[in-house]
Amino acid sequence: MKNLVEIPLFKGLGAEELAQTLKKITFQRKTFPKESLLASQGEECNRLIIIVSGNVKGEMTDPTGKNLKIEDIIAPAAVASAFLFGKKSFFPVNIIATSDAEIIQIPKAELMRLFQFDERVLQNYLGMISSRAQFLSEKLRFHSFKSLKAKLAFYLLNESKDLIAFKLKRSQSELAELFGVARPSVGRAFLHLQEEGIIDVHYREIKILNRNALSDLFND
Repeated sequence: MKNLVEIPLFKGLGAEELAQTLKKITFQRKTFPKESLLASQGEECNRLIIIVSGNVKGEMTDPTGKNLKIEDIIAPAAVASAFLFGKKSFFPVNIIATSDAEIIQIPKAELMRLFQFDERVLQNYLGMISSRAQFLSEKLRFHSFKSLKAKLAFYLLNESKDLIAFKLKRSQSELAELFGVARPSVGRAFLHLQEEGIIDVHYREIKILNRNALSDLFND
């Protein structure tokens, strides 16, 4: 039960308290070997899947049959939580184990009962959905810019809050996911901005040397 306490859905509940709460509902605990399919794109999303240990990925198949990795999901984390109560409750991607993984599956009806038993679980669930919606909103906003340098410039100016020097909250891998590009592309964009004398970069420490030049990149 110790590792379950670390899951965001159960934030604020002690191990014994969580054990007693889970006794009130029916759920499944399963293990999947690497490369296993946990859920299929287009399959009815009628249960909450929580990754307890291991890693999985979300992979979408386009109309041509090509597979496109959408994101990596590292335990502890819930999968497709925003789709469970939607009007169209279907998994948007294939969920595939990228390592041996252990999961918990809670049917929708049982999850509703869990919300009734403990309001904190409901609040945590709403918080998870809200955070995910904010992330996707940010991602859509960045896609409105044509170039990666423009996306990065917008992000840096927002993060700086008018400060000259600040520390990045996200890693380059996280920025790559946010911008919808490969990680090396983000590294090259940082390097170009540094070579042009617009910023100075040292690990996650950023210094803005030319704020006007950074703003001008919005038009690229």
